[in-house]
Amino acid sequence: MPVQDDSSPPRSPGGRWVPYDYPNWYHLVRDGVGCVWCGRAGNVSRHHEGETAVVMHNAAACLACGTVQCNSDSECAACFYGWMPGWSRGLYPDALARQCGYKRCTNDAIAKAQRVGRVCKEHLSQSKVNGRPLSEVIEENRRRSLDHEGGSRWQWQWMVWRKPAQTAEV
Repeated sequence: MPVQDDSSPPRSPGGRWVPYDYPNWYHLVRDGVGCVWCGRAGNVSRHHEGETAVVMHNAAACLACGTVQCNSDSECAACFYGWMPGWSRGLYPDALARQCGYKRCTNDAIAKAQRVGRVCKEHLSQSKVNGRPLSEVIEENRRRSLDHEGGSRWQWQWMVWRKPAQTAEV
């Protein structure tokens, strides 16, 4: 497994979960258009100027499972059901598009769900996926992604923890 070293582009403090295949995207990082964390382009921000410019996604935690990752998509790459913060929901994003789909519940939704469309933290275990509570499915997907459970058959789903590059002392 590739290990980040001092020759990697500089990164922000902290760490985050990134797709297992992140080295395959380093040609985008080399060309200055890919995130220095996950390598993927799109929705990236340029930090600093000149030769010290670093292109990266902002880090964020999934609202359903809490996995810290690049905030490059509206849905969690680890659990597949949870939503990432700061993304609009629905065709016409308004307060209703952010609310739980259960009747008389006005809590903010944190994950997509079958039948009701979206659920809040309190209703995660009430919503079902193939007869199983959504909270169990989210935890199983997260565990499979982060702990590499299920063998290489699930490798497309794997994520690895990346630590920030150490800056050289001058």
